[in-house]
Amino acid sequence: MWIVTASLGAGKPWDQHKLKSYVEKKIRINSKVLRIKSKPLGSSGAAFLARLPSLQTLHTLTLYETHIGDKGVRELAQSKYLIHLEHLNLEKNGISDQGVHDLIHSPLMAKLRTLNLYRNKVGNEGAITLARSNNVKRLDVLNLSFNLIGDLGALQITQSKNLKNLKSLNMTGNPLGVSGKRESDKFDFKIIFRALEKEGLLENLENRYIGDLGLEALLETDLMASTGRLNLAKNNITDTGIQLLVSSPKIQKLETLNLAHNQIHDPGIRILTRSGYIGNLKELILDFNYIGDEGARWLAQSAQLKNLERLSLVENQIGPIGARALADSKYLINLKYPIFGFH
Repeated sequence: MWIVTASLGAGKPWDQHKLKSYVEKKIRINSKVLRIKSKPLGSSGAAFLARLPSLQTLHTLTLYETHIGDKGVRELAQSKYLIHLEHLNLEKNGISDQGVHDLIHSPLMAKLRTLNLYRNKVGNEGAITLARSNNVKRLDVLNLSFNLIGDLGALQITQSKNLKNLKSLNMTGNPLGVSGKRESDKFDFKIIFRALEKEGLLENLENRYIGDLGLEALLETDLMASTGRLNLAKNNITDTGIQLLVSSPKIQKLETLNLAHNQIHDPGIRILTRSGYIGNLKELILDFNYIGDEGARWLAQSAQLKNLERLSLVENQIGPIGARALADSKYLINLKYPIFGFH
C-alpha cells in the first residue's frame, strides 16, 4: 500500500512498510527523539505515523519539510501515542491557522515546551488562537518566524498572559508594521529582563544598549517593584526615556540611579526633577551626558532631591552659572561627595 501525498514537489511517496522500518530504526537508536527531514510523508504519512505505538516514548518530534499540511497536523494532534512530547518542530509544512487550531486544542499540548512553526502559513487568526489558549502556558520556546502574522496577531501574542513565561519568541520574517515590530522587540527585552532577574543581575543593566524602548519594556514588567538600585549607564537613553522612567511609580523605592553615558539633555533633567517618585534617591549619577546650566538649575531647585548624598555630573556641559546654582542649592545640603569629581 502506498502513502499518497497531496503536496506538489514532495517527491515519491513512501509505502507504510518503508516508513515504519525507517522510524523504528531511528527509535532504536534514540527512543526519545525522532527527526524526519525533507521526506515525502504528506497528510496520510502523518496519519500512519500518529498510529505507531513505538512513538509513545518520544519527547522530541521534528518533521521538517515533510508536506503534512493541516490534515497531517490534525492526525498528529489526535494521536494517543504522542502525549509525552515536550518539543515539536513542524518547520516548512504548509500549516495554516486551521492546523494551529487543531494542534492547540489537542492532548498533544499537555507537556509541550517547544513549538516550532517556522516557515508555515500561520496568520493573525492562528496567532490569536495561540495567545488565547490556556494550553500554551507551559511553552518555553515559540518560533513563528516567516509566517503571515501581522500587527494584530503580534499584539495578541506579546500581550498574552498565557505566554508571559516564554524564554524565546521568534516572529522574524512576518509582515509586521511599526507597531507589531515594536511590540515584538519589547517582548524580546522582557525575556532578557526576566532571565537577568532570575540570575540576580537585573539591577545592573550597564552597557546593554536597551534604549528608550527597552526601558519602556522594563517598566511594563513587575520586576522592579522592590528594586533599590538601578544601573542604566551606557544604554542610549534619551529625554523620552527619562519621561517614561520618572513617570512610573515602580521607581519610587530606588535609592541609587545611575544614568551615566546616555543622551540626556536639560529637558530630560527638568522632567526628572519634577517627578513625584524620586524622593528616596540618595545617589544620582549623571556623568557624561549633555546637561548644561539650565539642567543644573533644575537639579539645584528640586525639593524631590533633598535626600541625595551623592550627585555626580562629571563631563557634562555645565558652566560657572550652573555650578554656582548647585553650590547654593538649599536642597542639596546632604551631599557627601563632590559633584564634579573634585572639590
